Amino acid sequence: VTEAGYCRTFRIGNASGFFTVTDNSTQSALELRIACDNILCHTEIINRVRRMFDLDTDFSLINERCAKDECLSKGMVDGHVPRLPAAFDPFEFVMRAILGQQISVQAATTLASRIAIKADLKSDGGFPSGLDYFFQDSVGFLDLDLDGLGIPRTKQVTLKTVAQAILDQRVTLTPDQPFETFRKRFLALKGIGDWTVHYVAMRGLGMVDSFPTGDLGVIKALTKDGRAPSKKEITEMAEQWRPYRAYAALCLWNYQGTG
Repeated sequence: VTEAGYCRTFRIGNASGFFTVTDNSTQSALELRIACDNILCHTEIINRVRRMFDLDTDFSLINERCAKDECLSKGMVDGHVPRLPAAFDPFEFVMRAILGQQISVQAATTLASRIAIKADLKSDGGFPSGLDYFFQDSVGFLDLDLDGLGIPRTKQVTLKTVAQAILDQRVTLTPDQPFETFRKRFLALKGIGDWTVHYVAMRGLGMVDSFPTGDLGVIKALTKDGRAPSKKEITEMAEQWRPYRAYAALCLWNYQGTG
């Protein structure tokens, strides 16, 4: 990610390559460029990028409802709620979310980079600088030795447990499923807590009514006069934001990050 745009590698089926997304300000649009070894992947890439940047949501009702809320309106920009950024690769995001439990984003990014290097799925010389590796899929991840990367043993077990559950389809990473179904199945895995469930549902799968009640950013945004609300109070408060609680969370994050 740079000031000029977003760029990443991908592997989909038998296709591999990279794509770049830049802002075409003259047309108020995103410009997508794909470089790959199989043109049949283009439709899949386009659909995923549209979901990544939340391009197909009708925001008229969401903006109207959030603008009327004292807390949420503070996180809107020019009358618009933040778009919900969903992951390009849900499996990769789940692994990143687990790595990020109770550590900083920078530390989690470092660990994810170490995993990519250890997997050693290198791109060829025609890729842009910085796009040196592909991230491992669930099949290859199970055979990956995570020792020596700075990942605690308990977290290594969680990563492998989740990868196996996804491979066995005990947990599915699709947005078109009831949230409670996903929550029940994902939460049943050892090492997965409620925050991780909601964070993955929200940012990994793009489920618009997920809401990370225990998130520190949410708590900070809702703290008044030095008093932080309890988890129960936040849960009750968030009921009024259904069925768009994920956008409510984005507004709260936006507000606490700039307020």
